[in-house]
Amino acid sequence: MHDDHRRSPEHPRLPDTRNARMPGGDPGGAGPIGGGKVKEIELMILGSGPAGLAAAIEAVRAGASVTLLDENEKPGGQIYRQLAAGYQVTDPGTLGRDYLRGQKLLAEFDSIRLKIDYLDQALVWGIFPDRELAFLRGEESQSVRYRKLIIAAGAYDRPVPFPGWTLPGVFTAGGAQRMVKIQRVLPGESILLAGTGPLQLALANQIAKAGGHVAAIVEAGRIDSWPRLLGATWGQWQLLSDAMHYLMGVRLARIPLWRKHIIVEARGDGKVEEAVVAEVDRSWRPKPGTERTLSVDTICIGYGFVPSTELTRMARCEHRYEPLLGGWIPVLSEDMQTSVSDIYSAGDCTGIAGSMVALEEGRIAGIDAARSLGYLSPEEAAKRAEPSRKRLAGLKRLRRVLDEISMPRPGLYELAKDDTIVCRCEELTLAEIREALQNGATDMNEIKRMTRMGMGNCQGRMCAPALQEIIAREKRVPASDIVYLNPRPPVKPIPLAVLAEHKELLDT
Repeated sequence: MHDDHRRSPEHPRLPDTRNARMPGGDPGGAGPIGGGKVKEIELMILGSGPAGLAAAIEAVRAGASVTLLDENEKPGGQIYRQLAAGYQVTDPGTLGRDYLRGQKLLAEFDSIRLKIDYLDQALVWGIFPDRELAFLRGEESQSVRYRKLIIAAGAYDRPVPFPGWTLPGVFTAGGAQRMVKIQRVLPGESILLAGTGPLQLALANQIAKAGGHVAAIVEAGRIDSWPRLLGATWGQWQLLSDAMHYLMGVRLARIPLWRKHIIVEARGDGKVEEAVVAEVDRSWRPKPGTERTLSVDTICIGYGFVPSTELTRMARCEHRYEPLLGGWIPVLSEDMQTSVSDIYSAGDCTGIAGSMVALEEGRIAGIDAARSLGYLSPEEAAKRAEPSRKRLAGLKRLRRVLDEISMPRPGLYELAKDDTIVCRCEELTLAEIREALQNGATDMNEIKRMTRMGMGNCQGRMCAPALQEIIAREKRVPASDIVYLNPRPPVKPIPLAVLAEHKELLDT
């Protein structure tokens, strides 16, 4: 086995519920769907970000028949997202180095695109027993049966509830970056970036190049050992060059960079008018007397990302808790296989590590899926995967050091007050969560049943990460002891008419 901290067996794990029976009889609460003959897919890949594209490229080159599904109109994912129809790139440099890197991968994908079945704007809403999968495209829902499945679902911005975070003018960093990069729209006139990690610097550069004003960058992380950080960057010249480029851009734009600070509160009458920030200790708890107020109309929050594990959890893959990598992640082999036969996973949905790691993981998954389908011998598969394994070894050494700097600390989830909304969909406050705990709720699923927490359009994506930390604090137990929300189909909102077409689901 290759040394990989994602796969260390000593970390806390979710119970293996692959054989658990739920109301309705079948595992997962749903039986075969579609009613009739189901189309057979040799290799299904979910997601066309770096990991999904790389997996498709390698599998097709090996001779496999590939179907690639993605929710978006164009491939690339969030990091390599392409401009919408009608837009033209006149100066690629303004879109950042990731855009230029993405063009190389997309050109590689274009070379094999005619050899795959690529389904854009396809929303996967359920994974069921007997390797069956359902997705919505346009107004039609379809079900297919796969021989092998690679889940490359990516990640989403980590939500952090704090006083005022629901005011108009508060954005996630990812959402703001999409506005600037793709829609060519600035999120505001005076912008505060609050969070941690390299996305802060990249976004500041993009806003400045687009003509926007960044009032300040508030960075929560602290660098305790410069020698260790510099040692980890040795050999990773591309990433080191990116960091120097972004830091120089921030300096040239004269953007204040305040380390060891976090956002404490957003204020305003119906919209953001002020932001309160403060210096923090090692646990990211604000130090009294260090607060300062800025006049801004926009706050971009970027405290890292959360792996999108809805589909791997619905597929009953075993998961473990790894806070350095974003929370609950699927347990994987060195070849990116999950605990469920025939299912692989790759990219940020297996732990937040960045696009370059996702790319190499996708290649490994695509190669091994082709091997398991009989297109490659074990020896040839190992030969093809070896370059990616070598690149991953260096990348993950650096990522671990960066993750230790940027991993959210307990103080971040102590910012919310009793009247702070935690669940935006159902407008539930911290006080209501505490009341549910006092009334006997012991985990996230019981709070969900008692309060409707996590039952809105986002299905818990915006509240579950914070809810896990809140329950752990209130019960004084590790976050890894808190059972996560159970996934249910549909994992994302779909028309009721679609469910009506799958009557078997309505009986569960």
